[in-house]
Amino acid sequence: MADSWQDIGKFGEQVAGSYLSEKGYKILERNWRYRRGELDLVCRQGKVIVFVEVKTRSAQGPARAVESLGYQQKQNLLRTANHYLCMESLWENECRFDFISVTIGNQVKVEHVQNAIEFSPVGGSNSPWQPW
Repeated sequence: MADSWQDIGKFGEQVAGSYLSEKGYKILERNWRYRRGELDLVCRQGKVIVFVEVKTRSAQGPARAVESLGYQQKQNLLRTANHYLCMESLWENECRFDFISVTIGNQVKVEHVQNAIEFSPVGGSNSPWQPW
């Protein structure tokens, strides 16, 4: 098993990629970087581009991994996804952000949250993220 936090993170991303592949997602990119941002996994589910943030934690950790996705990190993910869509000419595609939590203990547990990042347009209610 993994020893350093980087190894643990890579292990979690491998687990998440395998999980998504088994569910029929096509992995387009792993660890896609642009300037100060990174997208852990970029996938396609049918015609939908799915940006996936992966967090890996020990079962003895203080909080569930899904709770570690803060406001600033969400903003960075949105900005990086915008760059990805622009550079890959994929603006016409429907998009969403998913979150996968990998918990390492006696067993490896995967929790998948679809549409994990939403935004509130001025005067509107929460809706799934779209870049346009």
